[in-house]
Amino acid sequence: MATAAALLFSWRDTYSVGIAQIDNQHKQMISLINKLHSTLLQGNGTTARAEIMDELVRYTDSHFAYEESLLRQRDYSGLAAHSHEHKRLAAQVRDMRDSLHSGKLAASLAMMEFLEDWLCGHILDRDMAYARELKGR
Repeated sequence: MATAAALLFSWRDTYSVGIAQIDNQHKQMISLINKLHSTLLQGNGTTARAEIMDELVRYTDSHFAYEESLLRQRDYSGLAAHSHEHKRLAAQVRDMRDSLHSGKLAASLAMMEFLEDWLCGHILDRDMAYARELKGR
């Protein structure tokens, strides 16, 4: 796990959707992004960064599938749009991973900022929408 000095960002209560399993998965995604950031700051090789990106892609796919299944079970009215957003976000991370593997993209602070914005933006906007609807029932 990344050291405190190398953290790009930390979990905040404002990210909580009120569903423990989802919150824990979001925390794991934050941890992976911080781990990637830490390897960048420490100057670790591209192989280490590529492996973490592979893990982030796998975990993102798994998380999105779980979240969509849960939202389907709870009859979330915005599921179609949410699922579409998941596909778009997963494609962005997959493209970033593929570019990193091919050498077309080097891990950079701009990449780290994108990943932070990608995750935080999705949680605070899209995920909070379903949290409000489900809590209101």
